[in-house]
Amino acid sequence: MLYSWLLFGHVLSVGAFLFAHGVSGGASFMLRGPVTGTTRTLLRYSQMAGVVGNPAILLVIITGVWMTIAGHLASRVWPWLALGILIATFAAMVLIARPYYMARDAAKAGSDEDVTAKLARTMPELAAAIGVVALVILFALMVFKPF
Repeated sequence: MLYSWLLFGHVLSVGAFLFAHGVSGGASFMLRGPVTGTTRTLLRYSQMAGVVGNPAILLVIITGVWMTIAGHLASRVWPWLALGILIATFAAMVLIARPYYMARDAAKAGSDEDVTAKLARTMPELAAAIGVVALVILFALMVFKPF
């Protein structure tokens, strides 16, 4: 019964993370061109989405590891590979998202030109591609449990 609750929490946390992170991801594609009030608002919404997304991804990791132990899967490779892929994807996203963090900080007190310069270095297509590939691999590992 514990495993079922952990699975429920895990799937719910994945859904919450994807929903919240979708706000930031969607905003990243809209942050092109001249800086306006809308640009600053989107950067603020993106930051606010982290209030849900960050705890959700932490719960994904906690419930995933807990299910691995509770389900006697610790000797299998796929759960640990999934955790490694999640951590590597997280690290890649932090590096890719750095210009957004810098733009968000500049939007609080910086000039429009400063915000524009920081947003010019963003790569939302690369972030989306990495995220989609990682998500497909993670889902495949969880569904097929290959090794």
